[in-house]
Amino acid sequence: MRVILDSAVFINTDSFPFDARDEYVMPSACEEEVKERVAKLRLDTALDQHSNFTITDPCSSSVLSVRRYAAAQGNTRLSLADEAVLALAFESVERKEKVMVYTDDYSIQNALKWAHVPFSGIQQKGITQKRRFATRRK
Repeated sequence: MRVILDSAVFINTDSFPFDARDEYVMPSACEEEVKERVAKLRLDTALDQHSNFTITDPCSSSVLSVRRYAAAQGNTRLSLADEAVLALAFESVERKEKVMVYTDDYSIQNALKWAHVPFSGIQQKGITQKRRFATRRK
């Protein structure tokens, strides 16, 4: 399984259960969000200790697809890191890989729920219902 990690994995929890059978990826934009000393140490340790964990970025066309997808939902709250997490997830789905996304970000979870991509919260329970954001008219 391909497991996509958001920065919250290292910011919001003391440890994360890496499984040698899975592939773990985190976009570089999420890596940049991990700034607090202890969280950064957890991230660096995970990268050193788990050869199946890498920093990987999605292709630019996937990011553009995510922006269009989010705009269609009226979701204008996605950061570059959020877009990268979603793009990696959508790339995995497109390749028909089994995927799981770990994030506490409700905007990411909402987009994943609409796309029927599995996710789990880290410290937070996670959303249970999809939400469509109102689009602004000009």
